[in-house]
Amino acid sequence: MSETNRISKKRIIKITALSLAALLTAGIITAAFILYGRIASILSVRNVADELYTMNFQQDYHLDKALSSEIKSKNDLMKFICDDMFFGYQMKSGPIRYACSAFSTETPDVEHLVGRNLDFNSIETLSLYTHPDGSYASIASADVSIAGIGKYQGVPFSSAEGKIALLASPYLCVDGMNEKGLSVSILDVDMGELHQDTEKPDLFMLVAVRLLLDRAADVDEAVGLLRQYDIHSGHGWTQHLFIADAGGKSVVVEWEKDKMNVADSHACTNFALSSKDAQENPTEMCLRFNTINEWLEKKPENSAQDAMELLRNVSVSFTQWSCRIPPR
Repeated sequence: MSETNRISKKRIIKITALSLAALLTAGIITAAFILYGRIASILSVRNVADELYTMNFQQDYHLDKALSSEIKSKNDLMKFICDDMFFGYQMKSGPIRYACSAFSTETPDVEHLVGRNLDFNSIETLSLYTHPDGSYASIASADVSIAGIGKYQGVPFSSAEGKIALLASPYLCVDGMNEKGLSVSILDVDMGELHQDTEKPDLFMLVAVRLLLDRAADVDEAVGLLRQYDIHSGHGWTQHLFIADAGGKSVVVEWEKDKMNVADSHACTNFALSSKDAQENPTEMCLRFNTINEWLEKKPENSAQDAMELLRNVSVSFTQWSCRIPPR
């Protein structure tokens, strides 16, 4: 082989090696860019108390994509999460049931706070911090047992699988407040599944909670957003939403077939305020609802400690958490 051919061969090998190195480097950079938010979010998980964890979510959870995906059921939601966040890997899921109590009250400082009990089977709690670009930052309580996560579901938060699965949490929030002071809580109503059909875009109830936390500044904006969608629930029940804002306005939003009802109320439990029975005999519907209303009538201003006492008064044996959502 001539000297010229040897030099040419070395150059080809060198160029090939450099090209492969460049491609590998580009691949690593691309993977790091794609995975950075996920990794940072996973590493932020902290166990701050018994069965209570926090997470600072730093990944884009693609709300616009979720809103356009026609999510109508828990299965639709889990498929969206798995395709979008886990590259198609399918997770198991758990039940969705919330027998709860919620209320809003003025404080002695002329601000407003919201109290909420979540009554359910044994679950662990995740306090989730989100700060999406172009939307409102919020803190919310996520029921990640819906995605089969938690020691009672056999996938502890502390495990690698558990921490990775927590990336589903933005769409598993059941109550929270955003930086504008808007709070949202989801509560069950024993009225059968809800599946509206008015030719509007479809929206599953848990995605509706995320939509309001991210994009509504007050009750009126929240109600306006909800009117743009056909709302869906699952597991044989429907839910209603208790929504309150920094100005002191609070409402319960309910759906009956294709009709959306909005009722002014400072309390919410597990019956439909807009039902005929509730309109005719409101005091006979729920003891917890009566207890809250009687308390607020006697004591219209409540400190944080007062709010927690009221939550204790309406708690049940299977209350999983009580949260006091403070003024913004």
